[in-house]
Amino acid sequence: MPLRVFVAGATGVVGRALLPRLRERGHHVTALVRQAGRLEGGDLVDAVAVADVMDPRRLRRVVQESAPDVVVCQVTAFRHPDFDVALHRTSRLRDAGTRNLVSAAVSAGARRIIIQSMAAAYCPHGHDVLDEEAPLWTEAPGRWGEAVRAVAAMEDAVLTCPNIEGIALRYGALYGPRTWYAPGGTIHEKVRGSALPLVDDGVGLTSFTHTEDAAGVVLEMLTGGDPGAYNVVDNEPAESMEWLPAYARIVGGPAPVSLTLDQARTQLDWLTVHQLTEQRGATNFRLRETLGWRPAWPSWREGFASLCGLWPG
Repeated sequence: MPLRVFVAGATGVVGRALLPRLRERGHHVTALVRQAGRLEGGDLVDAVAVADVMDPRRLRRVVQESAPDVVVCQVTAFRHPDFDVALHRTSRLRDAGTRNLVSAAVSAGARRIIIQSMAAAYCPHGHDVLDEEAPLWTEAPGRWGEAVRAVAAMEDAVLTCPNIEGIALRYGALYGPRTWYAPGGTIHEKVRGSALPLVDDGVGLTSFTHTEDAAGVVLEMLTGGDPGAYNVVDNEPAESMEWLPAYARIVGGPAPVSLTLDQARTQLDWLTVHQLTEQRGATNFRLRETLGWRPAWPSWREGFASLCGLWPG
């Protein structure tokens, strides 16, 4: 049955993958943009709403006008070239912006809201691969702590609102077209320039998510699944000593240099050291059991190869 779907973040990497799938299913789609003319592929939507999620009054008006059954939020600010600035702005969007969107969705009579969250927010203690019951690292230092606290506030606003069904999709490291891992992206250029090293044994775990898989789960969650949080990750959490050299080979870059932990702490920012040495992976078991979901890209190995044109089909 076709639904009326309101998509905030339609121009992002997941939004771009989502719009054609919504069109294929016959849903009526309203895309939210901050500036008129920002949306490429306007033929994939039925309407374009111009508003900022940080402007609650106008946001409420355009959401009410779209009369959605489901509101989808994929808003971030990670296009900004300065990661520290991007993380700070994304934190504000996820905290205040999401609360504005929840309020607007409720006022418009939407029955469900689906938001983008992150699996990297888990506290790096305990088991190597974590499920949705693991605590979020709200006491992390610096900008990362700010980011995790914003995620926690965002999820709380969505999952505890009594007037709407809330779904939080915790993506792993997103890769696919236009992401940091695509040719020309931030990670791609760092690896090709030997600017992303291995640290000691490289035992930090990363769970990856292809943008096509993220969009596919949003599509299924329009009507499926119980309210709650779900890890949307592939089947193979990978230590940095495994995925980083493999990715370097795929993109035609040099083998990553190796640093001791002491060297890394003096040469790299804190967050990069954390990701390479302490970060924990996530399991997709809940999503697989709830929806029978299977990722189209079950391993980052094939996904990276496809992204660089090295995978058949």
